[in-house]
Amino acid sequence: MSLLEATGVTVRYQGHDERGRRQLWAAVDGVSLALGEGERVGIIGESGSGKTTLGKALLGIEPVSQGTILFRGQNVHGLKGRALKAFRLGAQMIFQDPMGSLNPRMTIGTALGEVLSVHKLASPAEQPARIKELLQQVGLDNSYTRRYPHEFSGGQRQRIGIARALVLNPSLLVADEPVSALDVSVQAQILNLIRDLSEARRMAVLLVAHDLAVVNYVCQRVLILYKGRVMEEGSAQEVFSNPRHPYTQLLKASVPDPDDGVRRQESRSCLVAPGKQPMGKPSTGCAFAPRCGHAIEKCFADKPGFQEVGPGWNVRCHLSFI
Repeated sequence: MSLLEATGVTVRYQGHDERGRRQLWAAVDGVSLALGEGERVGIIGESGSGKTTLGKALLGIEPVSQGTILFRGQNVHGLKGRALKAFRLGAQMIFQDPMGSLNPRMTIGTALGEVLSVHKLASPAEQPARIKELLQQVGLDNSYTRRYPHEFSGGQRQRIGIARALVLNPSLLVADEPVSALDVSVQAQILNLIRDLSEARRMAVLLVAHDLAVVNYVCQRVLILYKGRVMEEGSAQEVFSNPRHPYTQLLKASVPDPDDGVRRQESRSCLVAPGKQPMGKPSTGCAFAPRCGHAIEKCFADKPGFQEVGPGWNVRCHLSFI
């Protein structure tokens, strides 16, 4: 049995079309995934692709319009009281903005101690030792317990966010863009920390990011998300080295080349002129067709299903030979 299993997850929001009429928009559209114990899976997509919404839905933070989410065989949504509290012990989240997720009026020691108290994991006398151990695990000094969030750098605050998520010793950690606002040197430290903790604790990680290189460094598998739909899924190494979907090719092409400091050029064929994508308009065919340089008539008329291009490697494209 998978640790986390999601089937046909859809999250809809009410909005308005170009004429001002009310309409439901799917931020996440029929996503299915499975995550095993200790496995690290990345969710990749540009801004607005629905990856953060999906991460929150999987933890029961965002309501699901359709589909099921099972954590150790138990449905996540609709949990209340003790059942919800027990679920929170097993699944935690690192938020993109650590400053916004920390109480500015609480010292770090107080914030971590509060979690231990609420879940009755340590007595007041035991808390200092537990907090010291947690801070050491994320590379912070125990003296930091008396400081407030504004007294730390961005990288330190992110480490504090990780420490707070680890207080409950979760089996699943959802990391929402944990390094997007950090310097490159600090990014490597945080990514190494997440990977090391996952291996040491056999903790599953769902890493939300927009950079293929980041996910390839940490994760074993990857899901490419566009307008709430999974376009490609497979081994992170295979997808990164030889992307098959035009959208994945575009994402790889957007990664700066360290050799010459310019964008990669190998995927020019999948790029199209700006302005061809209808803003927010739902598509009867492939969601990416209006931006795809390979699109044929069928792409605009019919939604493609998954085509297997290798063991555990699927592409949602009518032209999966690309």
